[in-house]
Amino acid sequence: MSSQGIVARATSRELSPKERAVADFYAEHREEAAFLSAVEIAERLGTSDATVVRAVKALGYTGIPELRRELIDALRARATPAIRLGRTLEDAGEDPLGYVIALELELLEVAREIDRSDFAHAVDLLAGADRVLVYGLGPGGPLAEYFALRLGRFGRAARAISASGLLLADELLGVRERDALLLMSYGTLDRDAGLMLDRANDLDLPVVLLTDVLGAKLADRIDVFLPAPRGRRGTLGGGAVTVAVLDALLLAVAARERSRSLAALAELNELRRHLRGAPLPEALP
Repeated sequence: MSSQGIVARATSRELSPKERAVADFYAEHREEAAFLSAVEIAERLGTSDATVVRAVKALGYTGIPELRRELIDALRARATPAIRLGRTLEDAGEDPLGYVIALELELLEVAREIDRSDFAHAVDLLAGADRVLVYGLGPGGPLAEYFALRLGRFGRAARAISASGLLLADELLGVRERDALLLMSYGTLDRDAGLMLDRANDLDLPVVLLTDVLGAKLADRIDVFLPAPRGRRGTLGGGAVTVAVLDALLLAVAARERSRSLAALAELNELRRHLRGAPLPEALP
């Protein structure tokens, strides 16, 4: 339903000022209203839930459930953050912890089927590079930082990139031959991620893609993709599978040069000991 549809219903019926405020709220805040109860809308408007119910019926609906179904159906083709959150809240019900755990376990079972030859190829590319660039925007930014930090602790050069807009130009300028790109991109390839991929392609860098649905679409621009589903269509995405795949890549890269990885971690531990203020060993006489 469009906001104009609700307005048309409202203007065709006599509504009290408070009821008209309810009608206006439904017309102007469809994404929120589709998932709010009468009590929640009443709190937002400083009125009673009974007024909300009366207004909805005055608009010609049998009740709030019918209006909500109509709003949700009209929004179904869209996938804004508010809509995804609303659908997820509906699915989670009264047990969000149980819902998330069950969903992530389901997705991890899907990830278990990742082709091992594709995974080994990804490890080859990352382990063989002089430096690994890890790109992620939004929620992917902290995950890129996480992967680059852990990789650095294994004695390997790595850099997280999460800049966008004009700041991305500085990052693109620093990309060089012998780098490898680990690109995290989900849903659609946004402009900044596309520019990062363009830069990698221009320099003929190996590209490993972590994605949910972009693998086939970008197949001619990457070397290998590892599927990392984030959730059900139209709901909020989670990060458990992405983190699991990143951890598996870290472990596999470390195993390629076990002595190098262990030596780097030993050096890290020694540096930490000094930073904690532990006394240095006394010099031999």
